[in-house]
Amino acid sequence: MPSAALRARLDVREGEFGGHGVYVLGPRSGQPRRRVLYLHGGGWVRPITDPHWETIAKLVELLDCSVTVPMYPLAPEHTAREIFAWLISLYADRASGDELTLMGDSSGGNLALSLAMQARDRGLPAPARLVLLSPLVDATVSDPRIDELDRIDPIIPARGLRVLTRMFAGHLDLSDPVVSPLFGSLDGLPPIALFSGTREILSADAHRLRSKATALGFPLTWHEYPGMPHVWPLFPIPEARRALDEIAAFVVGAGGIDRGLSRVPGSAG
Repeated sequence: MPSAALRARLDVREGEFGGHGVYVLGPRSGQPRRRVLYLHGGGWVRPITDPHWETIAKLVELLDCSVTVPMYPLAPEHTAREIFAWLISLYADRASGDELTLMGDSSGGNLALSLAMQARDRGLPAPARLVLLSPLVDATVSDPRIDELDRIDPIIPARGLRVLTRMFAGHLDLSDPVVSPLFGSLDGLPPIALFSGTREILSADAHRLRSKATALGFPLTWHEYPGMPHVWPLFPIPEARRALDEIAAFVVGAGGIDRGLSRVPGSAG
């Protein structure tokens, strides 16, 4: 849950939806100008962490927004069908009104992209934009480049990831777009900003999503940071601040389409 220091810094409201907690963070004064729905990572099995809360707090301040943070059901007690059933109900309850940015990191990026696709298929209002931080978009974890990147990824082991995706998928085939949104249709989705580091195994599939978007003429803003590991925008480092600034630019409408490689000052690549 949000720390005492974060509660002193922001307006933090705690509620409940369908048996699970939902937090809404916003500025302590004034009316937020924007809304974000943030789905945290953690391999679908771990609860939200302090780095997530700090990143969310920074987004509130940068964007003058409210951020809804659901404590969605976790695996292995719950699998994809149950997790998405709850998320879709929450989304249907919260999606109307002002423009909404749907955002997620790692497995939360998987949930965000798949949720947008499922909301579209159900005729629900589309989010205004999607922001994906080091997203897992292919639960098969089968791209041969993944095992090459496994040697330099300091955070996610490919072998462990394959165990997690199987637990998350439950009875669904791993290539089902519900759990592998890389194989779903991008038609009708909002513009996407995708952030990936060159030292993470998930960059292989991020490149595949980028290639798919490019072939379709889909508006995807690409940010690849040389030398950065998985979900580096959550870390207390200068590259994270730059990534948050780029997220803010995208959300307020200043982002471009597929800007190529994001070069970080002082980094190799």
